[in-house]
Amino acid sequence: MSLTVACVLVRGEVAYTPEYVSRLRAMATRWLDRPFRFCCLTDQPDAMPVDVEPIAIQKLAGFGYWSKLELFNPARRWTGRVLYLDLDTLVVASLAPIVDDPAAFALTADPIGRGRARDAFGRLIIRRFNSSVMVWDGGTQTYLYEGWTPADAARLSGDQDWIAEQAPDAAALPRLWFPRLSEVTGPPFGEAKVILSKVPKNHQAVARYPWFAPLWGAA
Repeated sequence: MSLTVACVLVRGEVAYTPEYVSRLRAMATRWLDRPFRFCCLTDQPDAMPVDVEPIAIQKLAGFGYWSKLELFNPARRWTGRVLYLDLDTLVVASLAPIVDDPAAFALTADPIGRGRARDAFGRLIIRRFNSSVMVWDGGTQTYLYEGWTPADAARLSGDQDWIAEQAPDAAALPRLWFPRLSEVTGPPFGEAKVILSKVPKNHQAVARYPWFAPLWGAA
């Protein structure tokens, strides 16, 4: 089965750079045991590294994170398996168990935020998943794009809540596979496969944690 690895880089709340894309591709190469196509959905296609396939998109709803729904646009015409990784992830173990999960659609389980019904802007929180890492069968889950409207961005806290609302039966990948950076102290990482940096972001973490830089390829 073919494999597409995808990320999203759009101008938004966090000043991610093409360097993040390049390092993510390098980590995917290091931790995948099969050939793959690497794509970046971006509003800066001309800035992409030469070994990255750019797919031009525009930012959705004025927020960079909502642009993630473009992954499910049927215009992608993806087939095989699709693995999505946020730019601020740090891959630390084989990605094969994620790619090979039998579910048609799976995301990391995420109980964080479940105790709150609304965010600081009064938008609804329906958090079952964290969308930093997702895997699905190409050509499926298109309803996540086709059914979305800007009104959903006004009523929901983020794309994770939209996915939780629209795909409550999606498979939850083990939470222990995806610790936050604040939950680890360096290798060994136990069951972890992908660390979610969140705060601080990767370019800041390399200066704060000596073990981080070589794993991100920034040594």
